[in-house]
Amino acid sequence: MRLETTRLVILPFAAADLTNLHELMQNPKLGAMAGWQPHHSKAESEAVLAMFLRSDEVFAVACKANQKLIGTIGLHRRAPSGTAPKDDSRELSFMLNETFWGQGLMPEAVQAIIAFGFNHLRLQEIWVGHFADNQQSQRVIEKTGFHFEYELERPHLFSDETPVDEIYYKMTLADFRQS
Repeated sequence: MRLETTRLVILPFAAADLTNLHELMQNPKLGAMAGWQPHHSKAESEAVLAMFLRSDEVFAVACKANQKLIGTIGLHRRAPSGTAPKDDSRELSFMLNETFWGQGLMPEAVQAIIAFGFNHLRLQEIWVGHFADNQQSQRVIEKTGFHFEYELERPHLFSDETPVDEIYYKMTLADFRQS
């Protein structure tokens, strides 16, 4: 799979993406926003990259001009917290290098992956969630046409943290066709 937008390319990960992926994964701000501990070694990022290389659910987001990895995007075969999985439903995930925030790049990538999901994977719905304090993701989600579904308290992610509120949105095939 390879998708192109005006400024981006969305494609499978390659072994050469390790350095740029590690740059993303070691950022404590991104980790806190997405629910994972920041990586302290390239070996941690290498293990994630190995998983991404085997996956058909997570893709690299690269700048079209120089092909540099600047983020990730995925359509996962899992249900959002509190719901049962369905074959024609996926959960969207995305992450963007902080250097590139505020340029409209992630909404551009999300719109491309949504179209891929509905047009090529024949999905009936796409879910996406964010932690309540993650306004950057909330803006991307709302800009790209998702509708609020529910909010729930998620048990603490790590043993030393308090529970967090997670907000979920959905887009159906009918919503996508109307946009």
